[in-house]
Amino acid sequence: MSVFPSFLLPSSRRKIRICGLVIAILAPFTAGSVNEASGQSGRRSTGQPSASPAPTPLAAPEIRDTQAPRTQSASKVRLLFARQPTSRHLVSEDAVAASFFQRLTQYADVDCISIGDLKENKALARAKAEKEAVVVLLKFDINSYQSGTIILNSPDLEIEYFALAPRTGKKYAKGKIYFQTIGSGRMQKSGWPNGTPIRITPEAAGIEAAETLYQLLAVRTAMKVRP
Repeated sequence: MSVFPSFLLPSSRRKIRICGLVIAILAPFTAGSVNEASGQSGRRSTGQPSASPAPTPLAAPEIRDTQAPRTQSASKVRLLFARQPTSRHLVSEDAVAASFFQRLTQYADVDCISIGDLKENKALARAKAEKEAVVVLLKFDINSYQSGTIILNSPDLEIEYFALAPRTGKKYAKGKIYFQTIGSGRMQKSGWPNGTPIRITPEAAGIEAAETLYQLLAVRTAMKVRP
């Protein structure tokens, strides 16, 4: 051991002694890290990597048809829908015709398509030209005469509907309904001159007319009466 203090030693020898001291201090920690690393490395090299367990498949959700099955006839009745508007062509006429047509298309045993606006004579000619399809005409008139009084610019409607048989054009199912706006003149009655006043929406008027026509057609089909 040198008799000289460390700060009196040459600079190179001081550096060597400092480095040796640092190595001696860090040696235990370095050895532990190396041993841990080699141990981990050994586990990886000797063992196969464990496969992750396969996830349990989810069961497919059960889908149920909540809609009730519709009864459908073996053969559908084919209807060709046409309308004859008034010269004023009121907005209520469009509403009545739309609900009338929509209601007919909802029946499972009816195949109904629209053929546009036709006057009665054109609808008759179309029916005669058809072999199987029935022409259904919705005819609008302004209901100006009510309770013996003429109503000027009346917004109320008299709606006639009928079915024209194919080949002959014969009317074999027909009916009439009144539509009256709220706050109009005197109230039209269903069973003139008696009966209850008619105050319904145009949509309800169209639905009622379509359902009545469908029932008339169904009765004739059940009775097997040729048009």
